[in-house]
Formats: sequence, structure tokens, C-alpha cells
Amino acid sequence: MALSEYEQEMLAQLEEQLRDEDPKLAQSFQPARQVSLKRLVIGLFIVVAGLGILVAAVAFSMSWLGIIAFVVMLGGALYIFSGPRGLSSAPPAPTDSRRGPSRESFMARQQDMWERRREQDGS
Repeated sequence: MALSEYEQEMLAQLEEQLRDEDPKLAQSFQPARQVSLKRLVIGLFIVVAGLGILVAAVAFSMSWLGIIAFVVMLGGALYIFSGPRGLSSAPPAPTDSRRGPSRESFMARQQDMWERRREQDGS
């Protein structure tokens, strides 16, 4: 189910407030890195080659070759998910230079909106 425009706006405000109040926490929710396409293709090729070696080992009843095939497949999988550490694929959090430190908190704005709504309904 898709979010309405109002819900999307509220979610964006919550995310922005989280980034402003606790940048380390907000950063911890971002993915640390993504697998590059090149590493994925090479790693999958290594895994498939290991699988081919495993089939050959079973066909020729060579258990030592099966062990080597398993190590090759494991190496391919490790190659896919290992890579340069600390790279973030997520763009940096946008900052809104129009807002200053005097802005009121999200909860205060919500409280004001609630009070205005109650006044309109009661009058």
C-alpha cells in the first residue's frame, strides 16, 4: 500500500529530525556498502566454475577434487561480499540551509497542528 503525500512528508520530516538530532544513529541505518556489479559477475563466475569442478569430481569419484571445488565456491562467495570496507553507496544526507537553529521540534509542530484541529472541530 502506497503512502499518501502527507505520510511521505511526515516520514521525510522524521528522517530529517533523526539525522539532525543523532547523525551517528542515522548513519548506522544506512547500508555500509553495496556489492559492485564487477565483483558480483566475477564472483558468480568463480562459484559456477567451482560447481562445475564439483560435478566433475562426483562424475570421476574423486573426493579430493570435490573438496577443492567446495573451497573454490566458498572463495567465489567470499569474493562477492568482501571488498573495500567503509564505502557508503548512500548519498550524504541533504541539509536544508533555510532552517536555522531556532526551528521548533517536530513534536512541537505536531502538537500545534493537533491543537488547531481540535479548536476548529470544537468551534
